[in-house]
Amino acid sequence: MPLLQQHWAHRISNPLLQAEQYDVDEMVTLVDEQRAIFNLDQATAFDAILESVINNQGHLFFIHATGSCGKTFLCNTIAAEVKKKGQVALCVTLSGIATLLLNRGRTSYSHFKISLSIHEDSVAGLKHNNYMFPVL
Repeated sequence: MPLLQQHWAHRISNPLLQAEQYDVDEMVTLVDEQRAIFNLDQATAFDAILESVINNQGHLFFIHATGSCGKTFLCNTIAAEVKKKGQVALCVTLSGIATLLLNRGRTSYSHFKISLSIHEDSVAGLKHNNYMFPVL
C-alpha cells in the first residue's frame, strides 16, 4: 500500500474527503495504461465525460452495453482520471454486486441515505449539515 502523501485528517474535517486519499502517481499510471487499451466507443465516452467534468457542464451520461463490454473498466478509468486531477469521484451503483466491481464503489442507498422502501412522499435522508452536502 502506498504511503500517504499528506495527513489529511488534520487538514480536512470531512470524513468522505479523508477517505479519498490515494497516490496520484498510481492514478496517472493507471489511467495511462487503461486508456491505451480502450476501444473506440470507450475512448469516445471517456473524452465526452471528461470534457463535461473539466468544463463543469454537468451533463448526465448513461453507459449501456451487454456484459463484458468494458463498462466497469471505463468507469474505473474515468474515476481515476478525475482523482488524478485532485477532484472527488464517487462511484455509486444501484446494486451491491455492481458496487463490488468499482474501485471504492458504494450503493446509492448507502452513500445518499436513500430508504429501501420508497413511497410517493419519500426523500433521501441526506441533511444540509451532513458531510456529503458540501461534496455534492
